Parts: sequence; C-alpha cells; structure tokens
Amino acid sequence: MVCLMMAGSTIAFSLSDYINYKRGVTEFSRFHVALHAAAAISRERAPANSLMSAPEEQQPPFAVALKESREETDRDIAAIETLFRTEIDTSPEMHSAFVAVKAQLETGRSAVDAVAAVPYSERNGAGIADAIQAMFRAADRAQTYRDVAGRSIIALAPETSAEVILTSLAGTLRERAGRVGSYVVMMLISQGQARAHYRVAFDGELNRLLEVNALLKTYAPGALQSQDIAQLLDQVTVNYFARSLPYAQQVAFELNGGSPPTPAEFSAKYVPGLKSTEKLREEIESSALTSLQKMREKAFNIMLVSTLLAGTAISVMLGLAYVLGRSLFRPMLAAIRQIEDIAAGNLLQPLPMPHAGHEAREMFQRLDLLREQQRFKRHLEVERKSMTEELRRLSQTDALTGLLNRRALGEAMEELFTDSGADFGGIAIIMFDIDHFKSINDRYGHAVGDLVLQRTAQILTHYVRAQDLFARYGGEEFIIILVDVTETFAHTTAKRLCETLAQTVVNEEHELTVTASFGVDWRAECASGQWEELAAVADRRLYQAKRNGRNMVCFSDMPEEEAAAAAEETRPRGASGADAA
Repeated sequence: MVCLMMAGSTIAFSLSDYINYKRGVTEFSRFHVALHAAAAISRERAPANSLMSAPEEQQPPFAVALKESREETDRDIAAIETLFRTEIDTSPEMHSAFVAVKAQLETGRSAVDAVAAVPYSERNGAGIADAIQAMFRAADRAQTYRDVAGRSIIALAPETSAEVILTSLAGTLRERAGRVGSYVVMMLISQGQARAHYRVAFDGELNRLLEVNALLKTYAPGALQSQDIAQLLDQVTVNYFARSLPYAQQVAFELNGGSPPTPAEFSAKYVPGLKSTEKLREEIESSALTSLQKMREKAFNIMLVSTLLAGTAISVMLGLAYVLGRSLFRPMLAAIRQIEDIAAGNLLQPLPMPHAGHEAREMFQRLDLLREQQRFKRHLEVERKSMTEELRRLSQTDALTGLLNRRALGEAMEELFTDSGADFGGIAIIMFDIDHFKSINDRYGHAVGDLVLQRTAQILTHYVRAQDLFARYGGEEFIIILVDVTETFAHTTAKRLCETLAQTVVNEEHELTVTASFGVDWRAECASGQWEELAAVADRRLYQAKRNGRNMVCFSDMPEEEAAAAAEETRPRGASGADAA
C-alpha cells in the first residue's frame, strides 16, 4: 500500500504540473490577444497624428495608413470579444473594462476624423491636442482591460504570472514611448500656456518611460532566460534611448527658439526609433510563450517517467498480490464476504473456490450449514409474520361486512388525531341503522339478513372517500367518519347515502330493497376524546329519524313535530323499509 500510494502521488503531482502548464500556455495565448489589441490602439495614434497635422494634399497616404491600422485594431477587438466571451459575460469588472475600451476608442476616432475633416487653414492646436488625448484615453482603457485580463489569467494559471507581468511591462514601454512623441507633437502645434502644460506632461511621461525600461532591463533577461531579449534591450537603448528620445527632448527644449520641425517632419524622424520597442514587445511575448511551452514539455516528460516508474512498481506489487492471493488471501476474503452476506441476509449459494486448501474447504462447508439454518429460520419468520398480519387484520375487521369493527374504529380515530393534530376543516359523524331489520330476519331468514348487511356495506363504500372511516358499529348499525368537510358537505353526503340505499336492490332473488335511518352531527373542531360525544349525538338523531318515520336523515335535535314537517324533504322516493319487509 505504501508503494502504491507513493506511485500514485508521484503521478498525481507530475500530472498536476503538466495540466497547470498546459493551461498556462492556453491562457497566455489568450492574453497575447489583449496585449496585441492594446499595442494596436497605441500604433493607431501615429498615422492619426500625421493625418491631423498634414495639409489636404499630403493626407491620402496617412488616411490609407490610418484605415489599415484601424482595421487591425478592430480585428484584435473582435478576437478579444470571442476569446474572452465567458469572462466578459460573467465578470462585471471585465465587462465594464471591455465596454470602456470600445466606447473610448470610438470617441477618440471620432475626434480624429473631426479634426482631419476641417480644412488645414482652419485647424488649431487645441483641437488636434484634444483628439490626441482622446486616443490617449482609449489606450489607457485598453491597458486597463489588459491588466484586468492579466489578473484573470493569473488567477486561472498562476504559473504565468511572471510572463504576464513582463509582457505587460513591454507593452507599457511601447505605449509610453509613443506618448512621449505625441506630447512633442502637441507642443509643436500649441502656444503659450498649453505648450507649457504639455511640457510638464512630457516630463512626467519621460520619467515613467525610464522606470519601465529599468524594470525590463533588470528582470526580463533572467526571468525568460533569453539572450535575444538582452540583445533587443541593447538595440532599444541604441535606437530609441540614444537616438529618438534625445531628438524628442531636443525638439521639446528648443521650441521657443530657432525653427522647430513640423509635426510630420518630427514623426518621420522619431517613429523609426519606436520600432525597436515594438520588436522588443513582440520578442518578450514570444519568449514568454516559448518558456511556458518548454515548462509544459518538461512537465510532460516528468509525468511520463513517473508513470513508467510507478507502472513498474505497481506491476511488481500486482504479481506478488496475485501469487499470495491465489494461495492465501482469496479464500480468506471469500470466506469474509460470505460471512458478511449471511449477516446481511443474502443467503444465495456462492460460487465454489476451486483453489482453496483443505482447511478452507472445511470452513466453507461450515458456512454452507450456517446458510441453510438461516434459510430455515427466515422461512419460519415469514410464516410467523404472515400469521401475525392475518390475526391483526381479523382483529380489526368485521368478519361479515369487511368493514372496520368498533375497536379498530377507536384506534383509527386516535391515530387520525395523532397524525393530523385535529388540524382539519371540520369533522362529521354519520350513524345509520337499517330499518325493520328484525322483520327481514324473521321473514327471509338470517342468511338473507347477513346478505343485506354485506350488500349495504358494499353499496355505500363507493360513496365514501379514501380518507374517511366506515365501520360496523354493532348489529345493523353503521358509522361513517368524514374528516376535513363542511357541514353542507356532510348533510349532502348523508342524503345521497340514504337515497342510494333506498333505490338499490340488495337481493335480486326476493327483489328486496331496504332503507335506513340516518343521524348526522358536524363540528368545526373536535379534540381527540370528543368524537364519541359526536357519535352519541348522531346516534340520538338516528333514533329521532326512526321516530319520525324512518328512511330519512336527521340533522338536528328538533322536536318531533318540527321534524315531521321536514321529513318529506329528507325522505327519498322509493319503498320504505317497512314495505320492503
């Protein structure tokens, strides 16, 4: 077990590393799209600045370059929306950042187009500067989205944190360098206080640019282990920091004296130096992805070696387990399982163990004997349970009608109040007694009398709900308990039972029909021990119905004179019990 655990943990750790680096490569590939989109928005400023600063006759090539740059940016934005669709839909922060990028980019482009549409003689530096700053804000939004996407990717794949940070710094270096040139352009097209304001912004941007460059030179070559990046950093130092940047500083310092260059002339000399920063950004992205891919391949190779070693160890252990299992463990385990099955009640005959030794076979014989004894015991328990169930049924059921007997009715009522807590809308008790039942016995014999009782139970059972109770109360007297009913429903039910019984032939041989007298009592609430009081009231009303002429339902304790007046309303049409007898 220790060997298996060590092998399993080795495979699990190596597999986890491989999965993490594989996920890191996938996530960093998505992050590359966000980086590219941010860089594309930054690059869009160069042709936009040239277009806004050029006369009408010089604008066509700049317009073409701006169109191509915008198409590239739009493709990157669409790629972001596709690759980050899940995050944009589920993360409020990412959704807000993405919407802000699109909105601010549209605002910046509109400002650029508005300036370019104005005749050259009517353009002013403030309008061009506002358009450039609008594009600055678009770049800021793109960098914000890039950082949000970077945090999201680092959360999913922490292994990519160094690569994400370094590539973000490389993109920031390109953006800061571009802004330095844009501030010089704004100073060239401005005068007075506005120019001083842009000079302050130029100095602040220059400081941030130098800080980002220092961080990249310190960490990028060692973290990514790439000589190419070190060489590109040197090229950036030579091409940009030693040429383009000093030129931008010179132009910014000498604006108030001499003849400064035009924005187009400045851009033509400054922009080539930015290509080294763009190339550095691309090389850092490529090196970061390559570094992650190498770590993924290394993790995959380690996983293969770990799996091979673990497989060898497991094979040795399985061989040993097979040898010992065949001779020792398997018979013992089979015996344990049989004992567990017998204890759980599974008495099926198991398959024989052909390779068991003499002692094991003797143990299995004892288990077979125990199993047979358990089968016999189960058979006795089944018979006892069946007899107990039958006795219980007989003790609770009236043998003649199949209804509940009086004792079972009392138990059912206690159970009803216990289960429901008397939480029902109302309870009604219907007591009825077959009219002139003694005359039926005297005239047709007790066999027909018993048949009348049986048929009465059968006929009226169909009109009683499943939740109600129907019992033989004694002799020819029956009781029905209606639960969760209104008083009107109880009265209607009693009338229907009375009419149904009077109109049904209970014995076709003698064409015998019978009637019954009904007494009803209903209460909105009833406690556990009060139902017998309702039964006594219903029984009293039953006998009042008999005194009033039989074959009727009595709902109240009205005097006999008033009851006689209401008798015809409750008496069903058909032969009375006396006539039937």
